[in-house]
Amino acid sequence: MIQRLFLLPLFVITAHAELSVRTDFEGGNAEVVKLDQATKTLRIMPALHEGRGWPCWWSFKLEGLTVGEAFTLEVQAQGKPFRDKTVLAASWSQPKCAWISVDGETWQPSDPGRLSADKVMSYTIPAGAAQMWLAWGPPFVPTDAEKLIEEIAAKLPAAKRFELAKTRGGRSVQGIRIGAENAAHQVWVGSRQHAWEAGGSQVGRGFIQWYASDEAKAMRTNTCLHFIPIMDVDNAAIGAGGKEAVPRDHNRDWAAAPVYPEVAAAQRMIRDIHTKHGLDVFIDLHNPAPKDPVFFFGPFAFERMTGIQQRNYQRWIDISAASIVEPLKVDPKYHFANYVTTEEERGRMSSGWVRANTGDATISVTLETCWNNPLMSVEGYGKVGAGLGRALMTYLQENPRRE
Repeated sequence: MIQRLFLLPLFVITAHAELSVRTDFEGGNAEVVKLDQATKTLRIMPALHEGRGWPCWWSFKLEGLTVGEAFTLEVQAQGKPFRDKTVLAASWSQPKCAWISVDGETWQPSDPGRLSADKVMSYTIPAGAAQMWLAWGPPFVPTDAEKLIEEIAAKLPAAKRFELAKTRGGRSVQGIRIGAENAAHQVWVGSRQHAWEAGGSQVGRGFIQWYASDEAKAMRTNTCLHFIPIMDVDNAAIGAGGKEAVPRDHNRDWAAAPVYPEVAAAQRMIRDIHTKHGLDVFIDLHNPAPKDPVFFFGPFAFERMTGIQQRNYQRWIDISAASIVEPLKVDPKYHFANYVTTEEERGRMSSGWVRANTGDATISVTLETCWNNPLMSVEGYGKVGAGLGRALMTYLQENPRRE
């Protein structure tokens, strides 16, 4: 008996999962405007957190993708006012490239987006996994701050972790001190007074990792550094922008009676450091407007300064211009925040408060690092931070307290 083998055609039916958006994680923030399953097109806008500042940061997880198939992400402005009747301009939430990740850890820029006449930015993105994370920029959330401080503390056992304060939301604002409290030089570096400016923390990470390296070993022997990776922890945790929050944001809260416990705690520590040892350098790390370069905001009175004060501010910008050179060069001249028009408000900015409460030898500056550029990856920001560290090393080697 001859048996015949019949080969039947095999039909594989692939069930395409529906796209879905998740923001239920630290720093997650997005409001779905529309989702077209047929065309794989998702439109979002940053979700508005009432009273918590600019709605510009977005970060979410997209599930149900088919590997190899492209999808379209559209980003529009949040249409509701964030304060009084003010609606934030779309450009703040529309980077040239979206930032994408297949594991939530490693980030890369998408191809540049296309801006439509009605101010909607569209990014075409090939799916590299069944689920992907997408964000305005490489995220840096409170958990990242904790990991960073743990990393530095493990590398430098003599360093001391500390809690700057508990926020109004009950979260911990963490910092680390590296060096003897009575060291010859005293430095304070902090980031994220505006929560949406995640690049500031990325620069801070590059800075502190460089500071813990062998290249900075000699500087660590005669310098006490206080480093805060995130000031506005509450808003960074929920993906709110923070800037122009109600009643005011962290960088307008350096007043006689601060709203935020972490600002009050920073004031107390800086006063104490300066009273006992003298503060040499205060650096606040930020991100600027979409078209801005890498630059320092300097003191409003720079052109009128004389003596040791003028010398130190000039040396700082000269040294920084020679040290911060990649992936983009820092502007060799100071910029000035002339949009802040009153002396009262200028005095409530951290840089202004520090100048008013320290001495002529102290420099107090704000580093604004360009964000709207695909070069500003985690690694790119890190290079800026390392350059900042080298500038600090050279500056302190000259002894800014000398007469």
